[in-house]
Amino acid sequence: MSAEFPPTPSRRTKIAVVIAVLATFAYSVVIAGQILLWFVLVGIVVGAYIAWLLVIAVFRLVEAVERLAAAKEAEVGSDNRTSDAVDDDT
Repeated sequence: MSAEFPPTPSRRTKIAVVIAVLATFAYSVVIAGQILLWFVLVGIVVGAYIAWLLVIAVFRLVEAVERLAAAKEAEVGSDNRTSDAVDDDT
């Protein structure tokens, strides 16, 4: 998993998102005549995006805990080997 998340969107992506937002807003106001419908749809999309970020954050947290556990296991394993070598000499 990349260190930078969420990745920085490109200029083309930003323009596409702005056009999509303006088009859906214009449709909601002019054609449907229900501005609240647009807020509901945008709320659903934003909520799904935040849920996705939460899932990614949990995966990154699990990955970090696994790295910490592996480092601790390696540390404890090397300490045990050192103490076993000292015990064999006596």
